[in-house]
Amino acid sequence: MHLDLHSHSGYAGGVGKTSFEDVERNMPYKGINVVGTGDCLFPSWKDELRRVLREEGHGIFKFNEDSSISYVLQTEIIITAEVGGGRRKGVHTLILFPSFESIDRVSEKIGGWGMKNTVGRPFLKCETPIDVGEKLIELKSIDEYIEIIPAHVLTPEGVFGSKAPVDHLSGFYGEFASDIRIIETGLSADPLILSLIPEFDDISFISNSDAHSPALDRMGREFTTIESKRDYASIIDSLRKNDIVGTAEFNPVEGRYFLTGHRAGRAGHDDSFCAFSPDHTPQGGICPICGKRLTIGVYERALELSRIQGAERHIGEMGYEVPFVHMVPLVEIISYSLGISNTSSKKVIDRYFRITSRINECDLWFEKPESIEKRLEGIVEYSILKNIMAVKDGNFCFNPAGYDGEYGNLVIGKSIDYDNINMVCLSEKGQDRGRPKGHYDASE
Repeated sequence: MHLDLHSHSGYAGGVGKTSFEDVERNMPYKGINVVGTGDCLFPSWKDELRRVLREEGHGIFKFNEDSSISYVLQTEIIITAEVGGGRRKGVHTLILFPSFESIDRVSEKIGGWGMKNTVGRPFLKCETPIDVGEKLIELKSIDEYIEIIPAHVLTPEGVFGSKAPVDHLSGFYGEFASDIRIIETGLSADPLILSLIPEFDDISFISNSDAHSPALDRMGREFTTIESKRDYASIIDSLRKNDIVGTAEFNPVEGRYFLTGHRAGRAGHDDSFCAFSPDHTPQGGICPICGKRLTIGVYERALELSRIQGAERHIGEMGYEVPFVHMVPLVEIISYSLGISNTSSKKVIDRYFRITSRINECDLWFEKPESIEKRLEGIVEYSILKNIMAVKDGNFCFNPAGYDGEYGNLVIGKSIDYDNINMVCLSEKGQDRGRPKGHYDASE
C-alpha cells in the first residue's frame, strides 16, 4: 500500500485550484492508494470533507466507492515560539486524525488558545518550547491515535531548518520531543541525509509529497510503502513501529533547499546567484554577491547537526535498514526527452498516460529494467524509454542542484560531485561591484 499523507487543499496559501475529482483521476496512474486530505482544520474545507467523504472503516474515507483511492484526515499547522536570543521560530508540523470527532475536539482546544485559522494552514503562536510541548501533549491526550509529525524537518521551515536554528528536537518541541515517533523527510532530504543526525536514530522516516497541486509532477512525488490493513490504526501502528516496506524519495538534489546559496532576484543580486557544497560555503556563511547571510542548505545543516550532537557522521557511513529509491517525476523525464519545458503539455501528458496504462508510476521505480523495457516497447519514443532507464541506473544529475528555493535542473547522462560545488554566477550588473562576470563550478 502506497501512502502520500501530506497534501493541501485549495484553501492553503500558494495552492492552485484542486479537487477530489483531480486526485481521483490522477492517483491511480501514480499508483498511490491512500492520500492525506490536507487542511482538515480549516472550517470551510472541514465542512466539505464531511459532506463528500464516506468512512469505509476505522478512520479511512472514500470519495468514490468504486475508486482505489482512500483518504486520511490530515492537516499541516505552523507553530511559532521564542527559541532564545530574541529569535522566533516557525515550524511546519503535520497532524493526522483518526476521526472527525477528534478534529472537532482539537479545533475547540486550539481555538481557545487563539489559533489563527484564516487560511488552510492554521497558525498557532506559543510563548516558548515549554509552551509548545505542553500544548501538543494536551492535543495528543484527546486521542492516542492523533499523530503529530515534524514536517520536512531540514528545510528552513522545518524544526532543524536554518531559520532561527535549534540543535535538538526539545529546543522547539519541549517535552513533546520524547513523544515524536515519526518524522517527514521532506523533498530536499532522504533517509541517508537524515541518518547523519543521531537524534533520529530511533525515529521512523516517512516520505510525502507535500503537494500544493494534484498535478502529475506534484502529488505522489514522494510516498511511503507499507503492508497493513487499510484502516487508520493499522497504518499508524506500522509507521510508529518503523514497519515500513520502503520509501520513494524525490531526489534531494532536485529539492529546493539541498545546497547552501542565494538565488537570482534577491535584493542585491539582479540575475546573479551562487550555490555551495558544505566544504565550499564562504566563511561565516556570508553571500559573496550581496554580503548577507546565505540560506543554509539541507546537506550542510545535517552535517552541522551531526557534529553538534557529537557524532561526526558522513554520508555513506551509516546503514539504513528501510529500503528507499530516488525518483524523478515521470513527466519531467518525458518533457526532458521531448525537449519540451512544460510538463503539462499535451504531448507530455499523452506519453505519460501511455506509459502508466501499462505500469503505474510508483511501481515503475521498483520494477526490474528488463520488465519495463518489455512492457513499454513500442509504446513511446525510444528516447523516453532510454532516459527512464538512465534515471533508474542513476545516470543523471541536477545542475545547478536545488538551493535557496530553486528546484534543481535535470540533466540526464551526466554526473556531478555534489561535495565539490563552488558556483558563483554573476550578471553583467555584477561587474558594477568589482566582481568578474562568470560561472564557476568546481564540478565542471
